[in-house]
Amino acid sequence: MPQKKLRYWIMGGLAATLFSSCSPADEATLAEPPKPAKLLTLTEATSKQRNNLPAIVRSVRSTNLAFQVGGQIVEWNAIDGEPIARGQIIARLDARSFQAAVERAEAEYKNARSEYERALRLIKEDAISRSVVEGREAAVQIAKASLDTARKGLSDTVLRAPFDGFVGRSNVEQFQNVAPQQTVLVLQSQAVEAIVNVPASFVLNSNRIRYFDAEVELDAAPGRSFSAVFREATGQADSSTQTFEAQFRFQPPSDLVVLTGMTATLNFSTEAVDEDVAASGVSVPLSAILTDGEQRFVWLVRRRGQAIEKRPVKVAEGIGDTLVVTDGLVAGDTIVAAGGSYFQEGEKVRPWDN
Repeated sequence: MPQKKLRYWIMGGLAATLFSSCSPADEATLAEPPKPAKLLTLTEATSKQRNNLPAIVRSVRSTNLAFQVGGQIVEWNAIDGEPIARGQIIARLDARSFQAAVERAEAEYKNARSEYERALRLIKEDAISRSVVEGREAAVQIAKASLDTARKGLSDTVLRAPFDGFVGRSNVEQFQNVAPQQTVLVLQSQAVEAIVNVPASFVLNSNRIRYFDAEVELDAAPGRSFSAVFREATGQADSSTQTFEAQFRFQPPSDLVVLTGMTATLNFSTEAVDEDVAASGVSVPLSAILTDGEQRFVWLVRRRGQAIEKRPVKVAEGIGDTLVVTDGLVAGDTIVAAGGSYFQEGEKVRPWDN
């Protein structure tokens, strides 16, 4: 038998042996293995929910300080970020012209008083008319008003802190000329507050829902929370976002410097006190809810085979990390809790171990 034909027979036999040895079980092993996924078995929603809102930190008081008169700054004691006590001198203007104005006004007032007193003596002797006395009395009042104005102008050359706080921003420097009412410094209080935009649905149900355990967590200091107290809220919704601005005051610890403009999260709990708004459904993580157009859905894990299927759901209004699904799921269902955008219909999953 020719060697070439013998070689073909041997290769063909080996191939047949290999294919015949692949059982259906072996073919299954060649299939794609289940993907690891964070799975969650759902439970009934409760009337208590933990919510969160993004927040911006702001000083409770922030004031633009300015001189009431103009002039050159000859003394400047403000450094951005430094604390300032109430009554502390922040800056002084060159006061020479104001001092001269006070001295002139004092002299004019002294002269007017002297003329008026002389007129009072003369009228007793009928040596002067009543109208002259009245005129000199009016001159005294005018001179006194001019003196008060001059003294106020002199005192206005000194700028003092109206309350305890710190320098948020300086707009001028020493020896610079400033105009009256020109903002030279922004003074901010040490007390701070978290500003949040509250959805209209929360305001609408505020009489039927109890809000409690409010805490502020700074983005720059994760893991540390500070108790917050509601201060006030606007009575009119923002025209573009349809939300209401609310202010929550909190006291940061002494080891942290918390300034206006820092970002934070306001965490708070809610509890329905009215049966009409009590939760009815299952609690689902926000990370598990996906959208397909206007339809919301989750990946439901089938009980057999661990394959997933798209399950449309209806979600109650709410905010935070957990929402209430009112239709489409029941307690005991298992869903993909996170990373749903990486999965497709029919794929098999297995619990992901940290």
